[in-house]
Parts: sequence; C-alpha cells; structure tokens
Amino acid sequence: MDDVLRFLGVMAALSASAQTMTQQLRKRLNWLNTKRTDEDSGNELIRVAEGKLHANVHLVCGVNGFILAALGNIHPLSYLGLQPIWAQSNLPLLTNLIDYLCAGVLVAYGGPWFHEVLGIVREYKKSLRGTP
Repeated sequence: MDDVLRFLGVMAALSASAQTMTQQLRKRLNWLNTKRTDEDSGNELIRVAEGKLHANVHLVCGVNGFILAALGNIHPLSYLGLQPIWAQSNLPLLTNLIDYLCAGVLVAYGGPWFHEVLGIVREYKKSLRGTP
C-alpha cells in the first residue's frame, strides 16, 4: 500500500506542477489560447479549433511532465515495483528517456485521476484513524 501511495503522491505532485507550468504558458503563447466571440459559438470551424487547442494543451502538459520528470529523476513505474521491458536495455539513456516519456504521458492524461484517487485514499486513511 505504501508503494501505491508513494506513486500517487509523486504523480499528483508532478501533475500539479506540470499543469501549473502549462497554465503559465497558455497565458504567454497565443497558439494555446482561443479568442471566441459570441456570434461564432455555433461555427463548426471554432469547434475544430477548440479540439486542436485541447490537443495542443495536452501535448504541452506532457512535455512539461517529461521535463519535470527528467529534472527530478522520476521513474514512475519503479515506484510501483514494476520492471518494464525497456529497463533491460544496455543503454541507460534510452531507458531514462522512455521512463520520462511514460511520466509525461501519465501526467498529461492522468492528472485529474491522480488527484481524485489521492483524495479518496486520504479520506479512507482519515476514516481509519477516526478523525473527522
């Protein structure tokens, strides 16, 4: 149980920091913002542009997660005690890059899930202790 809690804690922190970095980049980069007017709300092109915007935001969040995992030397699957197949490679650079890429993908697409599960585990532990 401690391995799972450690994994969830590290991934929730990594996700929160990557999302914060992404929000800061959205304020500064024009291609991560949409400028919609009320008369354009029914336009099909606006919906397509919003879909591309969401894809771009997920991509930037994944890149931020990759960078943060590389800076913090975070190997997410090792926290769970898993030995991925690429860990048997003789090239440590390749092994680390794939681990950081996994962290970026987990951060980009699993961020809200990590926060929810971590909140559930916290509430469960509080209920075990009997604290309100």
